[in-house]
Parts: sequence; C-alpha cells; structure tokens
Amino acid sequence: PGWPRSRVDTATGLVIVAHGAAFAGAAVDVGTRMLLAHLDEAMPAARHAIDLGCGTGVIAVELARRRPGLRVLASDQSAAAVASARETAAANGVADRVEVVRDDALSAQPDASAEFVALNPPFHIGAAVHAGIAHKLFADAGRVLAPGGELWAVWNSHLRHRPALERLVGPTRQIARDRTFTVTASVRR
Repeated sequence: PGWPRSRVDTATGLVIVAHGAAFAGAAVDVGTRMLLAHLDEAMPAARHAIDLGCGTGVIAVELARRRPGLRVLASDQSAAAVASARETAAANGVADRVEVVRDDALSAQPDASAEFVALNPPFHIGAAVHAGIAHKLFADAGRVLAPGGELWAVWNSHLRHRPALERLVGPTRQIARDRTFTVTASVRR
C-alpha cells in the first residue's frame, strides 16, 4: 500500500494521516493517549501552544479541536512527521490554527516566547534506548517557555525524567502515572 495512510481513531474521532517513517503511523500511541486524557487541565487560559516533536500532529490537532481560541505550533525535525502533521491538521479542519514547521527542537523559536509546550519525547536513537534526545527537547522547551509557562510531558516511567525536567525547566509535578507512562507538568521559573 502507498503512503500516506490515514485512519480515523475511534476514541478521539481524529483523522490521522501518516507518511512513511512517522512515529506511530496512522494511530495514537499509548503515551500520547495518556497525555490527551489530561490536556484539558493544561494551561486552560493559554492562547498559544507548541506541540514539540509533533509526529503526525495528534496532540497539536487535538489541542486546536478542543480549544477553538488556541493557536498551535507543531514542530518536528522529521520531514515525514511534518508532512503528516500538516495533512492531519487539514483532515480535521484546523489547518488555519495549526502551523507546522520543520525544526531542530525549537531552535527557530525565541527565548521566553511560549506559554505552553506539550511533548511526548522519543526515547530511542536508532534501536538503542537513550535519554539524550528527551533532555535536549526538555532544555529547548525550558528556554522557549516564558516565566510561568508550562511543559506538559508524557514519558516512559522507567526512564525517570523528573530530575532532568526539574533542572532544565523548573518545578515539576506529577499529573498521572501508570505502570508504563508518567505525565508531568513543569513550570518555568
């Protein structure tokens, strides 16, 4: 079968479009699903948000669908992810409020410019489990968040990212946790 592929996620009603090599393909991965369950609690007054490492754009699009007044920047370094996120936003009628960019983390974004960042960081470099990419993304989110802004992240619980989040972003509270995933909110000092 050719690319891109699309599928409707029955739990959210999202149409997900995926080009080859986009994380999770045309599905919502389990970690993202856990973060989505708590997004309504995340910075409800925010007017701008960033979906960092957006993959197919599921988080960005769901934020835009749930919050009609919100503008979302979806950023990923992968060309396949960027193409997927653009098409996912269009398929769900929110392309006018979801800007998708290809960027190395948030290198093109100014310091202290964001109110809210959502992140489901990768935990692999190739086939190896490695925290380096996540820590780079945490640091960039910390740089881009304005004081009082929040990074909401979901991560594999066994990776124990909380000390890095505290150091690179700021005070971090646990929002949810199960055997596999942890959702945290870190506030920029």
